[in-house]
Amino acid sequence: MKTVILPLVLAATQLVWWPGGWVPGAPAVEDPLAAAVTVLATVGAAAALCLRRSRPVASLVGSAAAITVAVLASPYDAALTVALADLIALYSVAAWKPRRTWGVALVSLVVWQGALGALEFGVTSEGIAEFGFMVVAYLVTAGGGVARQQWRAGREAAAAALRQARTAHREAGSGERQRLSAELHDVSAHHLTSIVVSTNAALRLRRSRPELLAESLTAAAATGREALAELRALLGGSGPAPAGPHLTDRLAELSDAFTRLGQHVTLEAPDPGPLPLPVTEAAHAVVREALTNTLRYAPGGTVRVHLRLDVGQLHVVVENEAGAGGNVVRLGSGRGLAGLRRRVTALGGTLTAGPAGGAGWRVSVTVPAAEPVGKRPERWWAAHRTPLIDVGIVALLLAFSIAGLYIPDEDGWAVRPVPLGIWPLFLLIAHSAPLLFRRRAPWAAWAGVFATAGLWPLWLTPDGMTDNLASALIFAIGAEAVAVYTVGAHARHQWRSLLVLPASAAVLGAVSLAVLVKSAGDAGQPVRPVLAVFLGAAWGAALTVPLVFAWAGGFVVRVQRDGVVRREHTAVTAAVAAAESEARAERARLVGGLREQVLQHTERVVSAADAGDPDDVVAAARAALAAMRELLTALDPPTATDPATTAEPVGAVERPGTLAASA
Repeated sequence: MKTVILPLVLAATQLVWWPGGWVPGAPAVEDPLAAAVTVLATVGAAAALCLRRSRPVASLVGSAAAITVAVLASPYDAALTVALADLIALYSVAAWKPRRTWGVALVSLVVWQGALGALEFGVTSEGIAEFGFMVVAYLVTAGGGVARQQWRAGREAAAAALRQARTAHREAGSGERQRLSAELHDVSAHHLTSIVVSTNAALRLRRSRPELLAESLTAAAATGREALAELRALLGGSGPAPAGPHLTDRLAELSDAFTRLGQHVTLEAPDPGPLPLPVTEAAHAVVREALTNTLRYAPGGTVRVHLRLDVGQLHVVVENEAGAGGNVVRLGSGRGLAGLRRRVTALGGTLTAGPAGGAGWRVSVTVPAAEPVGKRPERWWAAHRTPLIDVGIVALLLAFSIAGLYIPDEDGWAVRPVPLGIWPLFLLIAHSAPLLFRRRAPWAAWAGVFATAGLWPLWLTPDGMTDNLASALIFAIGAEAVAVYTVGAHARHQWRSLLVLPASAAVLGAVSLAVLVKSAGDAGQPVRPVLAVFLGAAWGAALTVPLVFAWAGGFVVRVQRDGVVRREHTAVTAAVAAAESEARAERARLVGGLREQVLQHTERVVSAADAGDPDDVVAAARAALAAMRELLTALDPPTATDPATTAEPVGAVERPGTLAASA
């Protein structure tokens, strides 16, 4: 319904004006056929405007076609109201369509308006002047539409952030359980697994290589203490300490550790340089999980780790062959693949795992490590470009000011000579140009406008202020109003913007005083200081009155805008705080189970290793892994539809003919 009201008002106003002729000064109807065509064109323009929201480009094309018919069929100034249809349609295009679309529409309208003006008026001074004003009107209209689109995009972004925060609040508990599950798997499972595997191997070989048993006990004590430290840090809520920024060094340390445990690890990892911490942690977790599972299911096998950075994508591949022999002991929860896939997917990457020829297994991860390929870096001017609406405002002020130098006479528009030459034109440009950066620096824009206003006395000639110069100055004072409005709407400190009013009054009073003094001097009249100051102050105060309304308008707009943004920010902040509180509460509830189920068994591993009891070390490590598996099941229960519950663990390879035994 809202989209119909404006077209109806426009059409009704046009018909009342012409051919209705119910308004004084309306053209007379001399050709009934032209009147009928204009009525049909008005109806067509109104119908086209009804589509301005759903199909803005089609609405603009239809409006322009209707205006063309109405202007060519009706007398001069008869199609006065319907001619506004293209401005309304252009606003909708700029408000709803991307930059390229409204840019093409703007250029097309300018070309169309030039051709239509040439057909109606020919190449005359009057036609050129009207064409210039229409171009300025198009700029202002398109700028207003773009500003509306940007405001709507900001509100949509705020609404999306609020939806995301509320979703995070609803999923905070399950999200915290999944995160804690991933952290538990990362910081403890591979430690306990390595203790079981290395100690079991030392027990089998203690007759042929008795020295391995002492080494395995020492390694078990050290690994157990490391697991305890990481688990206690996790209990404290801080998690494991982040490692250094270079992934290659961390992978080298990881490869050396598993080589000491009997794996044949080959690392091909040229230094990719500093990477974002989440990417580094994810890549390290993938390699660690894969190496841990090769130790479980393919002990003694050859493992190749490849790391490559290519056009902003980090590629990590871990391949292994079958183990050297012995029974395969299946340990852990089997959720490594699911947890890692969630972690990698959250970064915008992909993870695949599966057989790699023969009895081998291959894990491949690709994760973005830089800006997407093809995204152009923002130019230095892109972040400081002037909004189109400001360009249009400056062009509008200049158009009216410069038009004051062109006084129409009975024969039409004609250039009147300016006594001071061409330099007032440059002064008008300098007077309005500071408004181009009014949003970025409102006080500086105000200072630029009012500083050039101080040059107004130079416009006076020995004969006084001429009519065309006075007309230009009357329109030029609109820049002062826009500058004061800008301070009220965009200055950093809300209430300090009120200082712009006495400052403006002081400048205008000084300028008025200078004009009075110069006028009296040029006329050869004596200057009475007291009277001159009084009159200057009076004129300054009078000129400041409209500026008060300009500041008030900007201030009201600012209050409304800041209120909307503040409410959005408060809602998002409250939802985020609620999500964090929910996550902390869920974490506190779950940490108690971790303390009881895992820490005690891990402490027993360290005690047994210090006491030199390998059998108790293996038993305690198995018990800790069993408790870990139960806790992970409680934190992240598997579902029948979850592909991760049926997939092989990351890096898992079983040799044909081996027996998998549960811990």
